[in-house]
Amino acid sequence: MNNITVLGICKMLQQKDNFLIFMHENPDADAVGSCFALVYTLRGLGKKAYPVCCDRVPASLAFMTDGERDFGIDDLPADFTPEFFMSADVASPGQFGALKNYACKICLALDHHATHDRFAKYLYVEPKAGACAEIVYKIVNNLLSGNIPEKTASLLYAGLAADTGGFRYANTTPFTHKVAAKLIEHGANHAQICRNLFECKSKSALAAEAFAMDNVQYLCGGKISYVKITLKDKQSHGFEDEDAYDVINAIRRADGVKIAIFAREKSDGSYKISTRSSCEIDVAKICGIFGGGGHSGAAGCSVPSGEVDKAVERIVNECGFNND
Repeated sequence: MNNITVLGICKMLQQKDNFLIFMHENPDADAVGSCFALVYTLRGLGKKAYPVCCDRVPASLAFMTDGERDFGIDDLPADFTPEFFMSADVASPGQFGALKNYACKICLALDHHATHDRFAKYLYVEPKAGACAEIVYKIVNNLLSGNIPEKTASLLYAGLAADTGGFRYANTTPFTHKVAAKLIEHGANHAQICRNLFECKSKSALAAEAFAMDNVQYLCGGKISYVKITLKDKQSHGFEDEDAYDVINAIRRADGVKIAIFAREKSDGSYKISTRSSCEIDVAKICGIFGGGGHSGAAGCSVPSGEVDKAVERIVNECGFNND
């Protein structure tokens, strides 16, 4: 699928000066870490580079962005004119969200999703990478001749740790560990990063998880866990959409659960459905039925409000478990 090499990417980036780097909607740590590592690297090379996302960076990830959370098109300097558009960890035009009209302008897409829907002129996709941060590490390491600053190393480590579940998921490879070790050598404070990612949560985020655990349903003899959170639920229980960031992982922890499904209502009334698999079932293939995608073990899709219950029912049926 790739039509450019890491060396080709580095040569291309060295020839340009003004960059926009897009993250996917509802950005996670891998998207943020990959994007900002590129931004800081390009700035360090004397270029102008800015991150862009249609959604705010979650409060739980603000430690990665020096507390700033808004990176919309309207937040760009008035005198900045981009000449090169990139995306990091974006699998399809739909993942640009409200900025999907920019998908056709992307010159280079860096991604690690096997379900990548090609939209860029130049493409580097590595489905076996534990995170997009692995790919960005190769580029940054080459551009900086191995002299990666501590801040950039920390961003890449956070992306790598988050997308591998603290190096617990099946997408963790020997190379993933080698990259993590190199990033620690460059100053990434792995203990503090992992505490920020996996242990520190706001009271409203804990409220979201508590609500989820109080309302989770166990289907197919306990092999599937499922919870739906509506806008009304959020309002009445004192949490926001971004507080539900880790709900999917909370409901998958029960003994015997193989598939976790989490549907949350968005401000426009549509539903974002997230899925996780800890077995051979490919949830990316299932979410693809609804125009979504991701990885075999972690995927998602969006559906209109009136279709969410039928969509979840279809996902459950596609898993093929007996309803015992």
